[in-house]
Amino acid sequence: MFANKPIKIAKDIEAVRRSAFWHLSRRDHSQAELLKKLQRKTDNQQWIDAVINECLDFKYLDDQRFTHSFLRSAQNKGHGITRIKQDLTLKGINEALIKQAILESEFDYIESAQRLLNNKYHEAIVTQHLKQKAMGFLQTKGFSFDIINSAIEEHNQQYPTPTFNDLDQACELLSKKFRVSIDDQKQKMKAIRLLTSHGYAYAKANEAIKLFNEYKDQQ
Repeated sequence: MFANKPIKIAKDIEAVRRSAFWHLSRRDHSQAELLKKLQRKTDNQQWIDAVINECLDFKYLDDQRFTHSFLRSAQNKGHGITRIKQDLTLKGINEALIKQAILESEFDYIESAQRLLNNKYHEAIVTQHLKQKAMGFLQTKGFSFDIINSAIEEHNQQYPTPTFNDLDQACELLSKKFRVSIDDQKQKMKAIRLLTSHGYAYAKANEAIKLFNEYKDQQ
């Protein structure tokens, strides 16, 4: 409801100033963010420039402070460098300032990514199926492939490496996907891809398919 409320156009510089102070009292802004919001209030660029300069003079606006503050907040939310860079760029922060803030930060992004994995997965991430899900999850948070792979390795050290030799479990996986015997080559390759994505070796997958077909023939 409030999002559709029309913006009241400023009639004088005092209204522009009040608008700027109102936005800044709610949260810190980058200079580009505040500029964009003030441009919705008036097309008088002289008023806007004067208010922006006042805010800069009194340190109400400070892109360096904003960048460091935003960086810490994003890190605490579990965001990776890629997402942080994108978000700061959208807020009008220049590349040099973003790079400087990240270099000055001693934040451990591997540990951050691992913490997210620990909260989501309570087992070793070793099957292709789980790895793809974990990598996709961390990519949406903005982590690079190098960070993701290192985080998965660190996560897995907490758990014993599972073995995938249980043919009954393999047959159960197959029964969820296949309703009849797996006879033709195309279906067999699909079954092998399914089982290998869950951690089974190629030879063990073939054994499971053979056992699955025996079960089906007995039904």
